[in-house]
Amino acid sequence: MKLTLRRYSWLLSLQFTLLAADLFFNAFGSWLARDKLQTAIFFFVLQDAFIILEYLLFTLALHSTCVYQVGASHLILRNCKLFLFSITEYFLLSASQHSWIVYQYRMSDMAASQQWPLALYALAVVQRLMSVFYYYTSKSTTLIMTDPRYKDEHLDWITEQLGDK
Repeated sequence: MKLTLRRYSWLLSLQFTLLAADLFFNAFGSWLARDKLQTAIFFFVLQDAFIILEYLLFTLALHSTCVYQVGASHLILRNCKLFLFSITEYFLLSASQHSWIVYQYRMSDMAASQQWPLALYALAVVQRLMSVFYYYTSKSTTLIMTDPRYKDEHLDWITEQLGDK
């Protein structure tokens, strides 16, 4: 499957939509789901699913390049290491925070009046800080994937890169 301009524009818009939705969940999710366990679980599952979908879109974009098709995906992956690290860490932090919040809901009869433990606040802060790094690396990886050298027209460049190894 070749990554055409039309397909790429859809892929790019979907990636930015997922990032905007994740930003919305981080900013307003806990406020909207206050005192409602079912709503909180829905938001948390949706946010985690969007993170996984973001990774799948990256994989789709990677597999659509000529570089991948000739077996030299390491040429792209060496520039995307930070994104792969950040999406993994961000997903683990988000899933941990979501699990802990749901546990807090389940353990208390009055979820609204109960205060979070200090460690949960710390986890929330670390998760929010990691989200900024994740957003940055996601956008920079999207720009890396748009490099025209990874397309069919630049087979000489790909051959030159493989010859250096």
